[in-house]
Amino acid sequence: MNRIIKNLFLLIVIVIAAKFLITVFGKDLSTGYPEKIILGSWTEQSIETLIKQAGSKNSSAEKIEFFSESFLGTPYAENTLGGRSGQTEQLTVDLSGLDCFTYIDYVESLRLSGSFAEFREKLAKIRYKHGAVRWEKRKHFFSDWVSGGDKNAHDVTGKIGGDAVLTAIKELNRKTDGSLWLPGLATVKREISHIPSQKISPRILREIKTGDYIGVYSDRDGLDVSHTGIAVRKNGRVYLRHASLVHKKVLDEELATYMKNKPGLLVYRVK
Repeated sequence: MNRIIKNLFLLIVIVIAAKFLITVFGKDLSTGYPEKIILGSWTEQSIETLIKQAGSKNSSAEKIEFFSESFLGTPYAENTLGGRSGQTEQLTVDLSGLDCFTYIDYVESLRLSGSFAEFREKLAKIRYKHGAVRWEKRKHFFSDWVSGGDKNAHDVTGKIGGDAVLTAIKELNRKTDGSLWLPGLATVKREISHIPSQKISPRILREIKTGDYIGVYSDRDGLDVSHTGIAVRKNGRVYLRHASLVHKKVLDEELATYMKNKPGLLVYRVK
């Protein structure tokens, strides 16, 4: 009997250790790339339940609102993805803390998923060009979401802003002094359109829908945006739901108020 109990205990330890190595530090044999998974207060089962509950939502906008609301109050955390040129990239799922970009990555990936396993698969496709989990293929810039052959969303800034829209040709990743924001990443020239903050009228606000992904335009050379979030309509007003560095958590702030003293905004929309 003692031998059976001892063997059973060893088996449990081996299973737990194997699971830990695979999901946190190891290479998932089904994908071929390393993964790091930190769920914080979540569990795989609670995420599965969340995804199942979202099945009752009828539109992409409703799903984005639902999933984004589930992370309200989550602490702000910078640089959870890490990585650099030449380093082996790992697919990181870290729900214990979010920045403005990982927040929208996770929300959009959850929207497209039917299970926790599929969430990880979709995250690779949302975060990396053509799902290639490499630092050089990471969608480092917000405008990467609407560029190339594997768009995450569509740029509706021009449609919403009309004559108010301004467009600049930017060499992304190239600073004013010629150095790179992200050493080892190629630069790319791209047209970036935005609606200047002083032109954000009541009409424009009415055109912004719940579930739209919002970028705060950056007037610095080499950058397209300085911040991202999600538009949510409540009681006739538009709010920016975002992971805030100032408030150190995910929260809602009225968009028009938030955009004061900001250069302008971009609006991306999923189908």
